[in-house]
Amino acid sequence: MSRSLIYGAVTKHAAVLSRFGAQAGFFAREGIDLTVQNVFGGPEMAAAVESGAVHIGEIGTPPGLTAIGEGKRIRIVGSSLDRGLAFFLLTRADIRHWRDFKGKTVAALSRGSCGYWYLRDILAQNGVDPDRDVTFRHLGGDIDKQLELLAAGEIAGLLSGEPYLSLGERSGVARSWGAPQQLADVPSIQWSIQIAGQDFIEREPVLLRDVLEIIRQTAHYVWRNPDEWIAFYRKLHNVDEEIARNSIKHEWPYFHFDGQIDIPGLERALDLQYRIGSTSRRLSRDEVLDLRYQPRPSARAPEDGAPDLPATGAFQL
Repeated sequence: MSRSLIYGAVTKHAAVLSRFGAQAGFFAREGIDLTVQNVFGGPEMAAAVESGAVHIGEIGTPPGLTAIGEGKRIRIVGSSLDRGLAFFLLTRADIRHWRDFKGKTVAALSRGSCGYWYLRDILAQNGVDPDRDVTFRHLGGDIDKQLELLAAGEIAGLLSGEPYLSLGERSGVARSWGAPQQLADVPSIQWSIQIAGQDFIEREPVLLRDVLEIIRQTAHYVWRNPDEWIAFYRKLHNVDEEIARNSIKHEWPYFHFDGQIDIPGLERALDLQYRIGSTSRRLSRDEVLDLRYQPRPSARAPEDGAPDLPATGAFQL
């Protein structure tokens, strides 16, 4: 008998392991009918997971913690593939100095999303008041039009990931200023998490555990089958092989392949959310995290997080 599950992605390119696993038949093989549903924005995803409209969702840690601090009945149950801070500041080619942002519009996926909070902090530390000097535009479903918006001059910059970095730089539309830690004193945190509603956690513990395990095994599979991963990436993003390879190289140091939460990184995220006022008090780890349903550790888990891995490990580019 098939078991059904709705897995949430904050953009149509997110939740890549779930998309790959569904396409490859890994979930169906275990009797799970998994549907990936797009819910644009972190706060929106948290609400969908709490309501049960989505059973498991991938979300940035900052909006996830904010939602829990606001009383939403959700918990962190695992780490997404991009456990590290896989963001880069992309700007229009004519934005050369921090002062050039003043009077301009900058963008984020949604108010309260990871890119929103980090960009505010980065701007503030570089002399740009995020409330007075810039206007924020929340892109939602238009997040995939970011390079068009940069080219048209409608936005001056945003924190973004791949393949937009590689596409923007190759076309000359945008340039990367680097990762957040290169631009300001911002913490390295557990970046992207898997969340589930407390009702679903208690009602479907076996299904939850099985789905997380299949996602982890999918991560192991793509690590060992790079050609399939590149082909999938090209189709998902509608890019050529050069962009796919460059994108994966840029993202590789931030990937984690075994679903385990970076506990020190989560603690730094808890500190950050309290410092910037997103939570009214400093939440404890036990209030936000449910470790019972994390994938079981594997003795054969691939290495991860190493910048030189594509040149020396199983993933040959």
